[in-house]
Amino acid sequence: MTIKFDDYLNQELQDPEFQQLWLRQTILEYIEDGDYKEFFRALEQVIKARTTVSEFAGKIGMNRVQLVDILHGRTKTPSLVTIGRILSGLGYSLDVKSA
Repeated sequence: MTIKFDDYLNQELQDPEFQQLWLRQTILEYIEDGDYKEFFRALEQVIKARTTVSEFAGKIGMNRVQLVDILHGRTKTPSLVTIGRILSGLGYSLDVKSA
């Protein structure tokens, strides 16, 4: 029996520690290559592993359509405030460390 990657990833994303590592890695890649679409795809995957996008949008006080547009790269690069708001809603924060 084979398992689709998305199904496997969703299964792995049930683990909060894996979620954190997954998001951390995609943030590092975003910083390196400037392509925020993969980072926001990872955010969407974590959100969907926890709840629905609609419920999450309501939780962080954001319009569902606006959040979906951000997650799917249909808006210009979101502000740091918006990124922080989404991460905070997932229970994470942004941190600055020396390289």
